[in-house]
Amino acid sequence: MGLLKYGSLVLRAAAFVFSVISFAIMASIKGFDIFHEFSYILAACVLSTAYTLFQNLRQINYLSTGNLLFESRTSNLLDFLGDQIIAYLLISSASAAAPSISTVKALEDYALENHVTSTKSAASTSMAFLAFFPLALSAMLSCYKLSTKTYI
Repeated sequence: MGLLKYGSLVLRAAAFVFSVISFAIMASIKGFDIFHEFSYILAACVLSTAYTLFQNLRQINYLSTGNLLFESRTSNLLDFLGDQIIAYLLISSASAAAPSISTVKALEDYALENHVTSTKSAASTSMAFLAFFPLALSAMLSCYKLSTKTYI
């Protein structure tokens, strides 16, 4: 029961941290919007940050007060669908951006610039990949809770 009680909270907290880091790094790149893939990562990480923050606050509220914001079935369904959608957004955005990093690096080599943009975009993409894994595991926990009709 402890895994179900605190597992999704810990996993979503990890996804929140990775999403915020990815979002912050990508937002710090000048002209990141030249590549649509980088804008996609930024948008996915903003959505992931908002979703995981909401879910963490909702779960902390439940653990501290015992009150659900929604009925149990709705909460489980929201957890499952939200985790699935956000996880797939993160993995698809990171997968779309990964090939563009080598293009940016080649452009930097051609222009004899330092590799700041390619390094930052690689770091942001890797953080988006890392944010996917805890959300995928959280989706599995949500699926289990949904199938057993338990909350927390």
